[in-house]
Amino acid sequence: MAFWTAAVWLSAAPVWAQEPTREWMTQPRDWSATLKADVEALGRILEDSHPGMFDDRNPDFRPRAEAGLAEARRRAETTRDAGGWWWAMRGLIAGFDDGHVQIGLAPSGGLPSRWPGFLTTYRGADQVVASRDDADDDAPQLGARLIDCDGVDAATLAERRVGAFRGRWFLESQKVQNGDWVFMSAANPWIPEMSACRFEVDGRAAAYALSWREISSEDLGARGTALAQRAFPDFGMKAADDGGWWLSMPSFNGDPASDAYKALTTLLAEATETQAALRAAPYVVLDLRGNGGGSSHWSSRLADILWGHDWQVAHRLPQVESVDWRASEANIAEVQAFRDQLAAADGDARMLAWADTAIAGMRGAMAAGEPLWRAMNEPRPGLDPGAAPVNPMRGRVYVLTDPGCASACLDAVDIWKAMGAIQIGRETSADTVYMELREAALPSGLAKVWIPMKVYRGRARGNNEPQVPAHVFDGDLKDEAALRAWVLSLNRRG
Repeated sequence: MAFWTAAVWLSAAPVWAQEPTREWMTQPRDWSATLKADVEALGRILEDSHPGMFDDRNPDFRPRAEAGLAEARRRAETTRDAGGWWWAMRGLIAGFDDGHVQIGLAPSGGLPSRWPGFLTTYRGADQVVASRDDADDDAPQLGARLIDCDGVDAATLAERRVGAFRGRWFLESQKVQNGDWVFMSAANPWIPEMSACRFEVDGRAAAYALSWREISSEDLGARGTALAQRAFPDFGMKAADDGGWWLSMPSFNGDPASDAYKALTTLLAEATETQAALRAAPYVVLDLRGNGGGSSHWSSRLADILWGHDWQVAHRLPQVESVDWRASEANIAEVQAFRDQLAAADGDARMLAWADTAIAGMRGAMAAGEPLWRAMNEPRPGLDPGAAPVNPMRGRVYVLTDPGCASACLDAVDIWKAMGAIQIGRETSADTVYMELREAALPSGLAKVWIPMKVYRGRARGNNEPQVPAHVFDGDLKDEAALRAWVLSLNRRG
């Protein structure tokens, strides 16, 4: 399993969430040449860093990457502005359908946005109006269900306008988190603004002519925050009045210099000291709201504290067969930089040993002229003959997830559910078997990309497979009182 994964999701944050400084968009620049240079650079980065380019178990990867690069080059021929550059790059990245292939704007300030006076969001399979300009009498009412626009049905419209530039549109989590983009227009020349739409209102179809106009980043940001179905609790452990415990972990950041690393170190120390109380509690909630990934060693260590060695050995997931690393100087430098940070912070000895092994292995593969280095897992020790482990957790353990749970957050759900934990909340995001991200700047200086460096072989959870809760919370995940009451009721029902 990965000991660390750089979970950076800059492009998952919509541009309206950024500061409104936009000088970079108006400075004189040949945007066609800018796009061409960034596309060619991304092609070189993929070749140098991504194991998929040499993955004989995924022969479609290279042709798909080359097709995406070719489409972006075609778009460069007619690109004339910042919007054309940005959304062509976004479309290229989305084509990988991989949350671990990411792009983020380096300068502050998003593209100017327009809207028709309302935004929709997903409620199940339906897109419904969830935010509107109260002063606009011509906008559809809250709760109105989208039928179609300009003759294009709602599902196809969302896929073309949002999915094509976000990727993985087959996932519920992508629709939940990005559905409000259907009626946002952020200078994207590759999709037109709609003229007229039909909504179902009170059981009847009603037509609306759309009047697009500018909306400030502050207004749009506030509306997006209100629509977001995510919460970001503080790190920590809290005992409930009924004897239950909540352990909140909104990140698994593996960077030793980060505040999250320090908070997680403190949380694990407190969990160790409180181990007896946690094991005797009527229930324990492992709260992953807000967690987008990081390092999977945090969840492994918490499993040690809660369930102990013997129970884990008896219930652990099948071992990953191996890990293949793309052997390159750039990837070696990335792991070396992480190792140096870790050593400076007196980090975990196991993680230091892992980094040393990965660096040496990639160097050996390069010396042999091999594009990939394979790290084989050593056989894991089993239980003693005749051993019958007993679950030390007296009460139920719940894993609370939201649609943003990805990467190492998914690893945590994998591990804890194998121990017997019950997933609750919302369906998670998903990831591919390509892991461990390297950051690289593009020649324009306007964007950075994050590209995987390794690939898992034989992971139990499938490619882009989300984790589905046994019990779904239909309310607002930010409503702490309602959520805690629901968990208590859930535990009483048994």
